Amino acid sequence: MPISTGKFDALGVSYEDGTNAKLLAAIARGAEDLTSGRGWPDAVNGLLEALGRVTGVSRVWIFQTIRLTDTHITQNYTFEWAAAPRYRQIGMPMFSMFTKVIDSPEYRDLIESRRRGEWQKTLTRLLDPGWFRDDQDVQKIKSMLTIPVMVEDEWWGTLGFDDCEREYDWSDVEIALLRVAGYLISNAVLHDRLSARRKQFDILRRITGSGVWAYDFRTGQVWCSAELIHSVPMPTDNFSLSLRGALQWVHPGDRRGLLAAARDHLVSGRDVFRFDARLFSDCGDIRWVELIGNVRLGASGNPEQFAGIAVDIRARKREEERLRKEAVSDPLTGVMNRRMFLRTLREHIDLGIDQETGFALLLLDIDWFKGVNDRYGHVAGDEVLRHFVRTCDAALNHQGVLARLGGDEFAVLLPGAGLEEARSAGELLRRAVLNSPCRFEDRRILLTASVGVTAHPPGVATPARIIESADLALYEAKRAGRNCLMAAPEGACLATPPPGGE
Repeated sequence: MPISTGKFDALGVSYEDGTNAKLLAAIARGAEDLTSGRGWPDAVNGLLEALGRVTGVSRVWIFQTIRLTDTHITQNYTFEWAAAPRYRQIGMPMFSMFTKVIDSPEYRDLIESRRRGEWQKTLTRLLDPGWFRDDQDVQKIKSMLTIPVMVEDEWWGTLGFDDCEREYDWSDVEIALLRVAGYLISNAVLHDRLSARRKQFDILRRITGSGVWAYDFRTGQVWCSAELIHSVPMPTDNFSLSLRGALQWVHPGDRRGLLAAARDHLVSGRDVFRFDARLFSDCGDIRWVELIGNVRLGASGNPEQFAGIAVDIRARKREEERLRKEAVSDPLTGVMNRRMFLRTLREHIDLGIDQETGFALLLLDIDWFKGVNDRYGHVAGDEVLRHFVRTCDAALNHQGVLARLGGDEFAVLLPGAGLEEARSAGELLRRAVLNSPCRFEDRRILLTASVGVTAHPPGVATPARIIESADLALYEAKRAGRNCLMAAPEGACLATPPPGGE
């Protein structure tokens, strides 16, 4: 055959002469350079030069495979050592990021052989007429050896040896030794990739406080970076844990949800997995992280690794909590706002119908509040509102639902309470306000409150009708001179008045 090809594990094992020892020494020196500070790409150039001088060829080169489709291949001439200037080809336009059409069975077979990781050697004069022989003749190549560079089981590029002076037939041992050089280049590429990713991740980690994690389906082990567990940065190796051990670092309230979300991700086949979870640190602190990752499948199509990053989202969670509170609470006093109170009132109406239970509603208004603003200013008025809420909270002892409906008007919902119980609670609040002046700067601001009470026995009603009933009672309290309590007739808030009512 004009082109000989084969698998590396089928090469012979006989040693021939001292050239192999020199070749082995050159590879050893290259390995030392590639794993030292020189690294990629300087050490690659040094390795190609050493291999070229020992083997006596005209050129040693590396083509990188940029893109490969069924019809085209794009490559780039990335490295070259030439024994003399006349052999140099790097930098020529025809070899700079060039694309070729895969338009012949011979070329397709050559590419597929390299994708399988197989070596090729040839003597040009033995080639059949065609594109390959023409290509070799144009470059004045008499003999050639190519070794694919495989990175993570994919054809990354090709290591080539051109001899423009000799028809050299490479021995099995030489090919095997040069394959080791191919492995060194593969490792250098992989190391460069990992180094770039590490630098990218270090930037990401500094910006977001991220850590990395991975679950191996074959071993059942979870690997994670040290910063996910250590609360204080320290030079510690990464951790390898069993799945059960890793889950111990997840808050109990999030474990079931995390496992369910992971199973759903595996079944759905979505590209990206996302889940918010609370993690413990080695000091017992809890922090929120967003777990982001995906699943890597093996050649068989089965999942091999589930891996990704954990982004610190404590700031985001604090903001979400702030927005949640703003949506349901009054920003000045911190108690429930009007919109949330109406929703709560509606829920108690429905609950009363289902369970035949009632409740009571109190409306409270700070007497002469406009005069406080006019005399002392709005800053004092804001402090009076906060003081009023603190006073009511203390008097209720968290037995009711306190809300600010707007301005200086507040409401208290008393689940399960009847009219007399509501009267007692309202009087307790009125006296508490009367006996608790608000201190603002060097002043004591005396306060009183008017209270309107209504009771809602089991039955059909609307939030508006119930509030209207309490509001009418509050109006009567103000007409009576303020600083007093008035109650609506029992059942006055029902949609259908009771027998004997208006």
